[in-house]
Order: sequence, then C-alpha cells, then structure tokens
Amino acid sequence: MRIYVPNMKLVETLKFANNIYEKIPDDQVVFDFSQTYTFDPLPMLIMGATMRNYRMQYPELPFRIEGYEGKSYAGTMGFFKYVSESLGIGKMPGEANGSTDYIPITPIEVEELQKAEISQGNYMVMGDLIEKEAGRLARVVDRGNSELHKLLTYLIREILRNTPEHAGTNTMWVCGQYWPSYELAEIAIADEGIGIYDSITQNYVHKEYITDNEKALKWALKAGISEAFRPSMKQKSCNEWANSGFGLYMVNEICKHLNGSFSIISYGNYMLIDNHGIRYGETNYKGTAIRMRVPSKNILNAQTIISKIAKQGEMEAKTIRNAFKNASMPSKGLMSELNIE
Repeated sequence: MRIYVPNMKLVETLKFANNIYEKIPDDQVVFDFSQTYTFDPLPMLIMGATMRNYRMQYPELPFRIEGYEGKSYAGTMGFFKYVSESLGIGKMPGEANGSTDYIPITPIEVEELQKAEISQGNYMVMGDLIEKEAGRLARVVDRGNSELHKLLTYLIREILRNTPEHAGTNTMWVCGQYWPSYELAEIAIADEGIGIYDSITQNYVHKEYITDNEKALKWALKAGISEAFRPSMKQKSCNEWANSGFGLYMVNEICKHLNGSFSIISYGNYMLIDNHGIRYGETNYKGTAIRMRVPSKNILNAQTIISKIAKQGEMEAKTIRNAFKNASMPSKGLMSELNIE
C-alpha cells in the first residue's frame, strides 16, 4: 500500500494523523514523499510520531519510504531518522548543531540532562535544569535579541517543565524555526505521554466539568487549573518550582498579546488560536503537542510582558472555583532573572 505524505502544514498534518489509521495495508507499507514540499516544525513532530505508531500496528509488514530525494532540509532536521533510526537518510535527531534559523528535531530527556550536569559537578533541581536547557534552545533562534531570548526561554521552559510533572514521561521532542522574512520564531514541543485529559482528571475535583478531551484543552488554558490543585489545602509550598496551573495560560496569552499564535494538540482534539479566533478539530495524536509562534519585533521588555499577563491571570483565577489563585514564582518570570538581587 502506498501512502502519499501531504505538505507538512499543521492542519493538513492533523487531518493525515486522523485518517491514516483507517488505511489497512496489504503486503507492505510505502510512505511516498514525492508530493511533500513543506516541512514545518510541529507538523514534522506529529507526522514522524504518527508514522512510527502506524508502523507499530503492522510490525510484520515491510516498510520503506520513497520520494525523499531533494528533501535535504527534512534530512538535516533529523525528520527521517525521527521516524526510524534504521532509515539511512539525513541526520539523527539532535545531531545537527542548528543555526540562527532552526532548531533540529531534538530529544530532551530530563534524566540525561541531570546526568550531564552531575558529570560536570553541577547539582541542579529540575526546574533550574530545564530553564538552562530552554535558554540553550532559545539562543539558536533568538537572532541575538536579548529580550526575544528571555521571552523564548520563558515560553520553552514553561512547556518543558509541564511534561515531567503531568505527562507521565520524561522525554520531550523540540523543533524550531525562525523565518527572517516574517520576523517570526516558531517553537514546537511534543511528548508521547498520557495527554491533558488523563492528567487533569486524575484530580477528582475537575472530573465533574471536564468530561471529554476537548473540554480538557479549554480548561487547561485557564489560569490556575492544575491536577495539583486541592480545595482543602492552601497554596503554600517550600518548593519554589511548585506547580500553580498557570503555565499553559501564560504561554497562550503571551502569544496572543504579541499577535502571534498558539496551538495545542492532545490525543483526539486540537485548538488553533490566533488573531482570527479559535479553531477546533479532531485528530489522532498519541500525546500532547504545542506550537508557539512569536513575532520578534516590538518585544521591548520580556519581563514587563510576563508580569502583565501574570497579573491578568491572577485576576481571572479569582473567578474560577477550583483554581490556584496565585501564579508561582516561575510563572512570573525567569528564575535566573528573578533571583538576581
């Protein structure tokens, strides 16, 4: 059976992921890239994971890809070996060094980050470790703009630290691109964990009104909504990195504030949010994936933007019954900046 891979724009890729499992192969599976000319960051992460999961359903059938000639960008980004390391095409995920224009598909494993730091004599808590890694990734596409660097570091960190806390996995995938002609930075982060619905509804107080996957996405973007919320406990913790349920809210609202866009995909549903409104749809992605698109111009002071959105969120959280009312310290800015006296 021959399966033609569409251009890797987000909506086309989500439709592909939704429909592919209806295809029943006969004697082999051929993914044909001859009609694929666009490879955007988040679509590459979703497409690669979808192709891997589809193959796993039919492990006994031969598998190959065709039409990949001339797709050197995808190869450099590590896309083909992200699908399968056995494919002799392009680089491994994380092998390319990146440039001022792109972050290749890169695995982020928290335990490996910790081991690397310990080997250098550094002992860091997980939050600090993730912030450091977020800064390294942001530097690849920040164009030397210090305020853009701070904002991208914050956005990446807030998504990365969600995964080990809520997704039931320590492995994340990151990919990014900067388009100079649009003055636009895109960061994509995906995991193959339990998904937002299963994460939030582990908390019994949310089960009453979060009754399906689409509602879970909507509630996850509200200020203060977290699996960690307990109505009988006050919001106190000796851990400065304690979760307060503001991460996704902050990221979405910052993208909106900057006239960028935000997309969230988790298992059966997606939300695409930009200046034109919100689009909902169905897909089939086994995990959670986030896309942030941020215009790089007019970012004069990253901390001012973060502080404004955090205060707005705390006001909104006061109107929500089962929500943390105060944003945590990390949600109010970069800890490396806030801890400087």
